[in-house]
Amino acid sequence: MHKVKLMASIGPATDDEAVFRELAKHVDGVRVNFSHGDPGEWRRRAAMARRAGLPVLGDLRGPGVRTGVLRQDLRVAAGDVVQFKLGTEGSGSVPVPVREFFSSIDVGDVLVMNDGRLKLVVEARGDDWARAVAQSSGSIGSNKSIDVKGKDYPLPVLDDHDKAALSIAVEAGFEFVGVSHVRSGRDLEDVRRALKELGGSAKLIAKMESKSALDNLDAIIDAADYVMVARGDLGMTFDLEEVPVIQQRIIDESLRRGKPVMVATQLLTSMTMNPVPTRAEVVDIMTAVKQGVDALLLTDETAVGKYPVEAVKWLERIAAKYEEESPTPPVDLALFDERMRFAQGVAKLASDMGSKIVIFTKSGLTAVRVSRFRPGVPILAATPSEEVARQLRMMWGVEAIVVKARDYGEGLEEAFSNFLGMGLITRGENVVLTYGMQDREGEHLIKVRRA
Repeated sequence: MHKVKLMASIGPATDDEAVFRELAKHVDGVRVNFSHGDPGEWRRRAAMARRAGLPVLGDLRGPGVRTGVLRQDLRVAAGDVVQFKLGTEGSGSVPVPVREFFSSIDVGDVLVMNDGRLKLVVEARGDDWARAVAQSSGSIGSNKSIDVKGKDYPLPVLDDHDKAALSIAVEAGFEFVGVSHVRSGRDLEDVRRALKELGGSAKLIAKMESKSALDNLDAIIDAADYVMVARGDLGMTFDLEEVPVIQQRIIDESLRRGKPVMVATQLLTSMTMNPVPTRAEVVDIMTAVKQGVDALLLTDETAVGKYPVEAVKWLERIAAKYEEESPTPPVDLALFDERMRFAQGVAKLASDMGSKIVIFTKSGLTAVRVSRFRPGVPILAATPSEEVARQLRMMWGVEAIVVKARDYGEGLEEAFSNFLGMGLITRGENVVLTYGMQDREGEHLIKVRRA
């Protein structure tokens, strides 16, 4: 059982059933990237995850700008002049199918591509064209992000592509939806409203990628169910030396405000081509774990890399080495009602006794709150909902199962019995049992039981 949860992006590298089954043994959830592939591929990959019992994150493309279709990749050297033109496809120039791109940029703006490796300075522009000079070498391909340093595009959070993807996420029962290029808490509210209109109940993951996101950090965290430090686009928006400080700030504020947080992008990027990570990558993962993250997400390493299984094994190996050193998050109790204080009390009692925690929860919130305090002992959660059980698999230190109980007392007993039968509780050890505080109850019991 992982305390720090592990998630892998799935794609062409994991489409083989045997490869996927092996990868699934080492992760707690998978990500389907709606920026690539088609609805048939998204559905098929989600079905593979469902057969493995894994939760699925559907990652929306977001209000960004991407290149159109290039007949062949455009090789660029430092000093080259690159033409951008309005259009869906092209050759020799870079097609951009979004008119707002040209109205958003100004002469002197820096365009950033390829995870920050390629930068171009705009030297002229019109209503449907722009000319920029490359400051570094690289290549420009089809469907690649174009960021403008320090700026956001004036686009709706959901375009037609993402509305269609959101519908598939609901249809396929995705447990999480990643909202890319979040600029404000209102963006999350808009996506949540659209999700509910489709009949979905997925949890929303706010991907922190832009200056606007950092300017509205508190409101975005409060509106989200989970927060992602999306380092790929952060590295395109900010100077690279700023990214570690930004990562620490997002993690600290998410934990202070009681929200789970994950780190993504380039954790093991060398393993897209090599079977062993670099020493720097090992240090990077260790740092994220010691900063207190709930989860780590691999992207290209497992979606398109040559060694997807080796990558998740290394991620598991490194995280396991340091997850016992995860700090107790500085949750600001002033931001919450008595239910968070109750969760803190349960976590402290179990931690002081060295006792496992058994929770029966219908919504999953009690287990999430207890997880916020990193009790250092297993958090064993049971719920009547299969969807909630899969969502809880992505919370720090939580192991979740489904029990079909009618009330909280019955649910707690079934949970205890099931975990005992599974060997997750050992005869003779003390266990702390509880369920969520209910407003209608005048009395609430916490049980300490010797198994």
